[in-house]
Amino acid sequence: MTDTILPFMIEASGLRGRLVRLDTVLDKILEAHGYLAPVAHLTGELATMAVMLGSMLKYDGVFTLQIQSEGVVKMLVGDFTSSGDLRACATLNNDQAATAELGRLLDKGYMAFTVDQGENTERYQGIVELRPGGLLESMQAYFTQSEQIRTGIRMAVAQVEGRWRGAAIMLQDMPEEGGVIAPEGPSISTEDDNWRRAMILLQTCADDELLSLSCSGEELLFRLFHEDGVRVFESRPVQKGCRCTMEKINGILSTMSPEDIDHMTDNGQITVTCEFCNHDFSFDPEAFGRNMN
Repeated sequence: MTDTILPFMIEASGLRGRLVRLDTVLDKILEAHGYLAPVAHLTGELATMAVMLGSMLKYDGVFTLQIQSEGVVKMLVGDFTSSGDLRACATLNNDQAATAELGRLLDKGYMAFTVDQGENTERYQGIVELRPGGLLESMQAYFTQSEQIRTGIRMAVAQVEGRWRGAAIMLQDMPEEGGVIAPEGPSISTEDDNWRRAMILLQTCADDELLSLSCSGEELLFRLFHEDGVRVFESRPVQKGCRCTMEKINGILSTMSPEDIDHMTDNGQITVTCEFCNHDFSFDPEAFGRNMN
């Protein structure tokens, strides 16, 4: 089990997919916050999804997956950069999560997908309403309604031997280059049969296989799809990465009024905590013009 993205293709049907496995990276992200187990599990699912979808980017940028909810979990955010950096966090409405079941953490709300390619480019955003079935059902509904791409996903997140791990396999029935199926390609009925067969095979993958330390990604994909031929491509690493810096926060504080600086000062210093990595940054209020007399 390693922190990687492994793209692949089923040769008999032309279906494309990717296998995401998160080990140390996910455990470090969740450990930094000390969430209760149900909240950590949900955040782990979101982080795994962010990597799965963000790995589809074919250009430099940041993919952000965000959920707003009226439930115990007010907000979930995870983003993944084209260079392989992942971060994620959760914001709670109240302390009811101590007794809430996982399925009740999210209530009415929406899931937003955002692609940011940086300055001088337009951001792309897609939004879908949260479904009762949770994150997976909501995401699959987005692909069906907005992208009109058949998408199947098998995901598992669990704490194994005291460490959080997450893994997912996504299969998509992507059109040929240019969006047109070649005339000599498979018939519609054959395509449907191939899709149903792939979904059946995908669902035979057990959670412990997805999260196994002893079974490599290549071995797992071979076990699932070897009868139809499976071709794997070069894997990509995933690492824990946050974009918070002293310089960025200093720049924000520099724009604040003396009253705001005074309000933020406690025991002679300003402490700013990054919501993503939970790291504390300390500043001298005198650097921002606060009168200490």
